[in-house]
Amino acid sequence: MSLEKNIDLLGIGNAITDILISVDYQFLEKMKFNAGTMHLVDFNSINEILEKFRDFKVSAGGSVANTISLASNLGNRCAFLGKRKNDDRGKMFSKSMNASNILLPNREVEIGDPSSTCLVMITPNGERTMLTYLGASTSLSQDDVDLKLLENTKIVYLEGYLFDLPEAKNLFNIIADKQEEYDFELALSLSDPFCVKRHKEDFLKLLEKKIKIIFSNQEEIESLFDCDIENALLKSSNKALISICTQGEKGSTLCKNGKFIKRNAYKINVKDTTGAGDSFAAGFLHGYINNYSLSKCSELGNYCAAETVKVIGARIDSNIKELLEKNKILEN
Repeated sequence: MSLEKNIDLLGIGNAITDILISVDYQFLEKMKFNAGTMHLVDFNSINEILEKFRDFKVSAGGSVANTISLASNLGNRCAFLGKRKNDDRGKMFSKSMNASNILLPNREVEIGDPSSTCLVMITPNGERTMLTYLGASTSLSQDDVDLKLLENTKIVYLEGYLFDLPEAKNLFNIIADKQEEYDFELALSLSDPFCVKRHKEDFLKLLEKKIKIIFSNQEEIESLFDCDIENALLKSSNKALISICTQGEKGSTLCKNGKFIKRNAYKINVKDTTGAGDSFAAGFLHGYINNYSLSKCSELGNYCAAETVKVIGARIDSNIKELLEKNKILEN
């Protein structure tokens, strides 16, 4: 990667406002939601459920946006591309990202659907079930991406959730074809097992275009390759430089060139798993950008994920870089 590039990490994903509520298992069963997954819904469905609750937390979100935010807090130069409307939630999203010193190349639009919203329902074990209204994010297209950004970027990180949008899927393939010309590397999050099942063939075709890093959890990678985690990672690493699977309390497993690197999870009390995978990706990519060993990259990812599940919501309130230095995971 060229040293003169001044964007370390460019994320392309859904610009979503997260609304977090606590629910019991019976509520999920009554509403017929599969626990631990993401469901696409309309805006009214979210509002109808919110009417049943008085206490909720609102914050900027979106899988790749969460990763970019934490990566920026770790000291990387970051940018984010995601469509949002010039409404209250769109403005809040932009304000939150700007507060983390993240470049937003595209502004809020004046017309179209409301800004995207995700209702995150958290059960007592910390697991999250998400209802997502994609809204303005559905209009993301090639017109929103200035190719000069790619020339100036080291790593482009793509959100698998966008595979539900035909124009975004096309955009991903265009970007993948530009890697050699513009000298950047491509990372991809598989995002959700149901998303993988809906678009398996398209994911596999994109992997043929030399994705450098694939992030997944166990269910996602096994769904993509229809086999157990070890064989799925082996198959995945035949198509990418590095394939990484997060496994909750079991830590993470990485595969490169047929060789595995396993790192144990940190032992903590889990409050909410929202954003744990996003934070893992931020820690890992921070290490990768700074040329750390892959084992150290995984350790950074595990630590960032552990700090995230200690709190309600997808974003860490504490100074993560200071914590990493204090615990000797990063040197001053």
